[in-house]
Amino acid sequence: MNFGLFTDIFVRDGMTQAEAFTEALDEIDTIEQLGMDEIWLAEHHFNPQRGLATSPLVIASAIAARTSRIRIGLGVQVLPLANPLRLAEEAAIVDQISQGRLDFGVGRSGFRKTYQSYNIDYENSRDMFLESLEVLKAAWTEEHFSHEGEYYTFHDANVTPKPYQQPYPPIPIAAQSADSFPLAGRLGHPILIRATGDISRIQESMSKYWEAREEAGFTGPEDVILRIATYVAETEEKAINEPKSSVRHLLDIVSGEQLLYAGNQSTADLVRRMASLPYEEYVQSRCMFGTPESVTEQLQILIDRLGITGLMMEMNYGGQIPQERVMNSVRMFMDEVAPNFN
Repeated sequence: MNFGLFTDIFVRDGMTQAEAFTEALDEIDTIEQLGMDEIWLAEHHFNPQRGLATSPLVIASAIAARTSRIRIGLGVQVLPLANPLRLAEEAAIVDQISQGRLDFGVGRSGFRKTYQSYNIDYENSRDMFLESLEVLKAAWTEEHFSHEGEYYTFHDANVTPKPYQQPYPPIPIAAQSADSFPLAGRLGHPILIRATGDISRIQESMSKYWEAREEAGFTGPEDVILRIATYVAETEEKAINEPKSSVRHLLDIVSGEQLLYAGNQSTADLVRRMASLPYEEYVQSRCMFGTPESVTEQLQILIDRLGITGLMMEMNYGGQIPQERVMNSVRMFMDEVAPNFN
């Protein structure tokens, strides 16, 4: 199992943005010392309540320069929002600086608001995503290449540097809507999934991923990374109650303005379900909160039913949990949960 921490670089009430960046980077130094395998970075735009991680590759570069072991994952880079040649160059630089520690997670986002702000038509996002992914791979593997597509055209491009990892960094694809699971399978990529409540529904979607992957001729194991809110405490009561105000804070955000800009019906339905659940039911169905013993049991169930090989843990779900409590949760997980899965 690969254990990673996910961060949006939230700004807690009363903090400055500068303090939020300092705290986030200090936490990354600490989790590397504790032996965690990976740090995962969000990409959000135009809404400071959702965090300051507007450019994950810039943050990844800073992390690469100050760490020596921990892997750096993008969870995810929203491909249609940027020029793919520029992304290819910047990602290759991060991979070189980190000496091959980059996981270039990609997706297209489920909300229209960001696309509207960038003046990009969300209806084209899937086709733009696929074409951008094609350009990225060519840029990383060919010395000189040209591309004539519907959205991008390049002539005699020679992207430099090339990535440290050959032929390029791992590219897990985020999947949430029903058709994105078989798409990731057909492309033969690792997959990033989220805990969305109904584990049997996720199992059904994952079966479509494996089927599509096999039909496309891809064999052997592949990484399945689960993003899930995680919190470990000394008692069940503390594990449930300590994150409560932070979780409610995030649910209020996603059920408000962002619901108006949902890019597709499945995202809108998911947000509505999240917002309507009582807190205890929400935690039970979408989070991994508890003592080390109960979190170990919950994680084993997820491994058995979903075949996950890695975790992207949101230890500060909602971004309002004090740092000392977040780091206590991290330490308890690494000391008392992670050893059970070595």
